[in-house]
Amino acid sequence: MTPDELIWRLRLRLLHHRREWHNRRFPPALHLREEGAFSVFEYKGLRMRCLRGDSRQGVEQGACNLLLSGPSISSLTEPMRLRSLPVIGVNGSPELFARVGLGVDYYIVDDLSFLEGSLGRYLAYARLARHVIINHGIAYELLRRGVVLDNAILVDSINAPFRVQAPSRAQRGVVFSRRFSDGLKSYGTVAYVALQSAYCLGFRDIRIFGMDLSSAPRFYAEEKAADNHLDRDYRDLILRPMEAVGEMVRRGEWRVVNCSPESRLPERVLQRCEPNEVLGCRPAQAVGWDNLEEARAPLIGGEAVAGGAIRRAEPLTASGIVAVDAA
Repeated sequence: MTPDELIWRLRLRLLHHRREWHNRRFPPALHLREEGAFSVFEYKGLRMRCLRGDSRQGVEQGACNLLLSGPSISSLTEPMRLRSLPVIGVNGSPELFARVGLGVDYYIVDDLSFLEGSLGRYLAYARLARHVIINHGIAYELLRRGVVLDNAILVDSINAPFRVQAPSRAQRGVVFSRRFSDGLKSYGTVAYVALQSAYCLGFRDIRIFGMDLSSAPRFYAEEKAADNHLDRDYRDLILRPMEAVGEMVRRGEWRVVNCSPESRLPERVLQRCEPNEVLGCRPAQAVGWDNLEEARAPLIGGEAVAGGAIRRAEPLTASGIVAVDAA
């Protein structure tokens, strides 16, 4: 952090309302301008051009698979069948395909701590993805590390909006965003952000895999496991928003099923399905990577920025938000 940015943060903390403190992520050296359907970041000689989320509103239709990182993913007998539909991956879940050099259709991380603790993974999965959905905070964290994405879709965060006050914590009801232009709301799990993204993209039949919502280890190996606050956050942050998703299902707005037989989320909230039956394959006693293509070493680390959709940046030259009182 430069001295100018440190002074900026101190001034923000001392002279501004606490609902503006999140703007410490957006120092004065970070500039943003609009260019047609794109938002263009400029930061200390670097430039990143992102497709605005509203330009992707409603571009998809039908069904998709939402891939999370719970240990129940290891029970899939033919995980490659997930790719029969568009796949939305979050955090470390694209590891399921990265081992064989494949990516997801949409990759989402809204937690800065994942980027800080697993930058190599993030860059590897972003390189393989068709699109990467980011917010302004993620964009800044990438730029200050000298990394630019060429396949980014920019959507504001309702929790930490760009250079405006955050919403009051006293806001009643559960917020679910139906339009990218209104931003995306987080409630303790990236699954909720991904569900809003799926809805905004136009998907109306969502099959969620790996939503165990437990503190058990993730399905993939980690040298140092990322922090897991699901036990702490489940009742206070996660349950009510997921109940709101269930209410949307019961009103006929879309179909969402939970393909995790071990999920903490009760079946009264979302219908629970056996994942292998949903994918049209038989369950198995124990599953590893034997039924994938011959696995290569995971694409983790510095080589991920060498090509594809990620590059080291070159210097510059000359109301879809609905509040639902969940039961």
